[in-house]
Amino acid sequence: MNKTIYTDEQEIKVADSFTRLCNFFVDQIVFLFVIFLHSLLLDGLLGIIPKDGSPWLGLYSLLLYVFYYSLFEFYFGKTPGKFLTGTIVVTEDGNRPTFKTLLIRSICRLIPLDPLSFLFSSGWHDQISRTIVINGRS
Repeated sequence: MNKTIYTDEQEIKVADSFTRLCNFFVDQIVFLFVIFLHSLLLDGLLGIIPKDGSPWLGLYSLLLYVFYYSLFEFYFGKTPGKFLTGTIVVTEDGNRPTFKTLLIRSICRLIPLDPLSFLFSSGWHDQISRTIVINGRS
């Protein structure tokens, strides 16, 4: 069921849970591909990944995850998953979010069980950053 929000200037149709789930799975697959490409670059071409691993690799992966979402949503208003489903990220009042807002949104994705928060509410990374994902608009 789609929720509709009315602002002073427009009617906003919020993306439904199934669409958000599709966004999540597509973005996880694309992000795994990004990690794979980075691994090829860092280890295959540059040979700088230690064979026994490193705690820095985990931090690097988390930063890459945050910037994957932040940069896609800042430059395009959407991630690859949102391109596929025709949705876009906006602020609660329907405006384009700032980079700071999107960075907060992306950092909040690291909260354990954040994907499950959509079962009970609009999702923690949406609530904390005061953003929504809507249908339509480019």
